[in-house]
Amino acid sequence: MDTSVPEGDIGRRPSDISPGAQLDERVLGAGTTLRFALLVALIVAASTLMLLYVGMALSAYDGFGCSLAAGIDPLTTTPSQVIARRSLQWEAYYDCTLHFAAPLPLWITTIYLLVLAGLAGVLFLLLPVWKARRGRVVPLEAVDPDGTLHALVADLAATAGLPSPPRMVVDPAAVSSAGAVVFGRNRRPTMCVHAGLLIRRHTDPEGFRAVVLHELAHIRNGDITVTYLTVALWRVFAALVLPPFLGWAALRYAVSSDDLVWSSEAPVVARGLVLAGLMVVLVHLARADVLRSREIYADRTALRWGADPGGWVIPGPDPAEREATRVFGRFAELWRTHPRWETRHAALRDPSALFGARALPMFLTGATAAVVNTHVTFFLTQYVLLSGWMQQAAAMATAALVAGVVGVALWRAVIHALLTSRRVPSGLRAGLWLGFGLTAGGLAAGQGTVNEWIPVRPEAFALVVLVSVAFAWWITQCAMLWTTVWPHRTLRPVLVLTLVAGCVVLSVWFVWWQTQGVALAAGWSPLSWWPTLAEARDTLVSGFAGRALDGPAKLSAVDASFTVLMAVLSGAGGIPLALGAVAALWVVPLLVWAVRPATSAPAWVRNAVPQHERTPLESSLPPLRRVLLPGVLGGLVSWAAVAGVTASLWSLSEDAPDPADFVMAYLVGHVLAVVVPAAASAFVAGLRVSRHRALSSLVSAQTAVLVGTVGVFVVRATEGCLPLGGPPDSVCTWRPGVFPQIHSQVLVPALWLATAAAAITTLAMALLRRRSSPDRPPVGAVPSQGVGRPRTRRAVVLVLAAAGFAPSAYQVVQLAPAHSRVPDAAFVQASAREKRPVVADAPVSEEIKALQVDYWLALGGDDLLDHFSVVREDLFDAVTTYVNAGGSGVTAELRTVRPLCAELATVAQDAARYFHVPDPYGHQLWRQFVTTAWQGGQGCLDALDAGRAEDFDASMRTLAGAQATGDRLDDRIDTLRDRGGL
Repeated sequence: MDTSVPEGDIGRRPSDISPGAQLDERVLGAGTTLRFALLVALIVAASTLMLLYVGMALSAYDGFGCSLAAGIDPLTTTPSQVIARRSLQWEAYYDCTLHFAAPLPLWITTIYLLVLAGLAGVLFLLLPVWKARRGRVVPLEAVDPDGTLHALVADLAATAGLPSPPRMVVDPAAVSSAGAVVFGRNRRPTMCVHAGLLIRRHTDPEGFRAVVLHELAHIRNGDITVTYLTVALWRVFAALVLPPFLGWAALRYAVSSDDLVWSSEAPVVARGLVLAGLMVVLVHLARADVLRSREIYADRTALRWGADPGGWVIPGPDPAEREATRVFGRFAELWRTHPRWETRHAALRDPSALFGARALPMFLTGATAAVVNTHVTFFLTQYVLLSGWMQQAAAMATAALVAGVVGVALWRAVIHALLTSRRVPSGLRAGLWLGFGLTAGGLAAGQGTVNEWIPVRPEAFALVVLVSVAFAWWITQCAMLWTTVWPHRTLRPVLVLTLVAGCVVLSVWFVWWQTQGVALAAGWSPLSWWPTLAEARDTLVSGFAGRALDGPAKLSAVDASFTVLMAVLSGAGGIPLALGAVAALWVVPLLVWAVRPATSAPAWVRNAVPQHERTPLESSLPPLRRVLLPGVLGGLVSWAAVAGVTASLWSLSEDAPDPADFVMAYLVGHVLAVVVPAAASAFVAGLRVSRHRALSSLVSAQTAVLVGTVGVFVVRATEGCLPLGGPPDSVCTWRPGVFPQIHSQVLVPALWLATAAAAITTLAMALLRRRSSPDRPPVGAVPSQGVGRPRTRRAVVLVLAAAGFAPSAYQVVQLAPAHSRVPDAAFVQASAREKRPVVADAPVSEEIKALQVDYWLALGGDDLLDHFSVVREDLFDAVTTYVNAGGSGVTAELRTVRPLCAELATVAQDAARYFHVPDPYGHQLWRQFVTTAWQGGQGCLDALDAGRAEDFDASMRTLAGAQATGDRLDDRIDTLRDRGGL
């Protein structure tokens, strides 16, 4: 926020700079406020996470104990096996964490954040007081008795459009600095003028005016509040959050470094230290980068207000300076809050530096987003199991910031390229750096590692980079489409439309990555839920057929590929807006054709470049008919393909094929009948247009899918009416109830596959164009915009857009109960056990086995056994007393023991929900104990209710047998503990 040039520096003045005929750097806004917001989100997320870790040290937190009790070996169990063991015993594990690894109460976390916010607010208010304290600065009136300077500043403030001049003070000690600085708040700013600047005023009045206008530009641009608020928040974080966290890490090392399981805990502690260091680097680099940008914006603003370009004294380059020195200078600039004078000079001549999607901001945005999203998800899951909509909302917050920062930068880059006749960036480089940042931040935050140093499958992070590149490329392509067509005075409506769509797409990706991708990096896969691929196939076809089917163990390559695809897509089924994201990818560019292009220079262009000639931008929008016609024809081809597939399958059914194979062929055949013509439509559409081939191919492919799916529905709904064959007992009737099956088993995979097909065909055409002759004219370059009259074209576009979002709307409504339900532990466990994942029992050392059974006993097993023993003894004592008193048979007096029988049955139910004993023989005894305890308790209740004395006696013998089994289990655990040295 200061402009300082050492007195006596002799350099060149940028007098060749002309403020006219240049692109206004304010077009679409700078986007720096969003980057500040992302920084604040990073500090808040890191603060809550570090508080949780510190709270663990101050409480009886024992997360490792619950894992050991669940049979997890922290030394050898892979992350994917950790996921499986926990999910299969989720009721016991979740209950264990609530009792022995519970986070700090939510009210403590809330108060903690409020205290941090309050302290940051207090520091924010005190910073200007400290900077303007007596003894450091003096009021301007002390050096300006006649008010000349005050009048000059007031005149410049009026030029800047400020309602009143800022408070003015002077730093008399800063004689060697000819600069100034503003601080305080936007509504109560203070400008501190250095004594050197006052001296310079007499020798260089234009330089004085330029510096003051620069500082006034900071005020007008609203830089002060957000800058110093971030400073205050960071200093509070560094003073009150980081030290306790570092103390936690040191304590964990001091206390646990000699533990048997330290090798499993060490990565967690190390990542905590790495995360702390990364936080410092991220915040400093991001803040410095934003402030450097705002300095250049202030320079440009001052120039626009009439500041003499010669007012900036710029040190000349040293001719003897080595290349290595210049490289080091550029690197050192990354850490400074002010740009080098060479950078500022270049920006005064040409504002291109303000319009590029530079590598550093993209990388910092990605790294920050990964850390924030991981921490927010982790924090929320400490207190509640998340529903689908809760996961979507949590991811949406981070996605909105990322889409805003990246989207604005890419739009500005496209606008600058178009209006300066430069090559429009593809967005691929920006996407790469965004992906690298997301990968680096994710690894630092521990994504996919569990308790390992690195993920089991680090190659899974290639998906992060790929999606980031695709996202940045899509944003850029949409910007290129909309900017050449939009006729109105501002681009903000279409910018917001694109960013909202991008936010939805990113939020879906964030949810999938946090729930499925991270597990994939940890060694898990969607097929891990089934012992074999054939059983996964059986689950798929059984769901479609509505009854259990058991097919052959060997699958064809096509069936195996389709099974894998559906298993992968099943993970996306739990994301509420997954299909909405697919629709947004092609509907947003489709809506361009609903806009009437400008016949002269669009109003937004004249605002951005006032001297722009009133000629329209060269529109590269292809005709709509060239985009939609291949899609419609492809959909009609799908109708014929669906009819042919259906007829051939029913003719083959006469040979009585395996039911599972028949259903699989039915599914695969119908999906391919829709997807293959859609892929062909994408290829043809790409060939028929000269520009925007990728988006045109995407629109055409999705159109073909929608039209083709209608054909599948008609054939299925009229089965028995058309001469295509059918089940032996089929009759001609209308069956609209088949739509849910078609939606989930045909339309959903077809939409995803069509998106992939459009991307592949675009890549193939790009490769073909490179091999073709460069002199070959582009195919299909026609000036017409499309289908009939503008009203007709607009109606076609709107109808197709509504159809594009219809599958998503149906899924949201259909799955609303599932997406809104907060899953309880029993539901999570039942879902896992239903799919029967395989968890191999790897051999463990005697020391680890002893720890496992010891924690199993300590965290609940011993209580259950003791509870059963105490209640059983009370029951037997009561029965003995009854018999000794001469009682016989089931009488009212004997029925007084009924609560004890019920309590024993309850203990058996609780024991059934507890962890498996982490020892094969011990677990066999435990299952026998649970079974006999339940039989004895429930048999006692039934006998008392029915009045059968013989059954009551039998239940007592059963309970005695359960007690004996429990004693044998105790002995087994004692033996294992002795072997392990406990």
